[in-house]
Amino acid sequence: MADHATNPTRPCERCGTMIPPERIEILPDTRLCVACSQAVGGEFQISFVAENLAKSGTMKKNYGAISMKKTRKPVRRAQG
Repeated sequence: MADHATNPTRPCERCGTMIPPERIEILPDTRLCVACSQAVGGEFQISFVAENLAKSGTMKKNYGAISMKKTRKPVRRAQG
């Protein structure tokens, strides 16, 4: 794996252009350049789920919190 301290830029996994060091500094795990991220609607699929805190076996719904699930979208190479 590349050392981010010595190599602050890396290629976009979709189009191959170099990702600017400013973007990598803010989003260290990014795999896409800004243009590709905008084209695919972001790198992550975010979903929210209400957590049911009711006792097991009861019909009562007691939603006490909402949890967020963040999953990375698959990256497909841009057709050029």
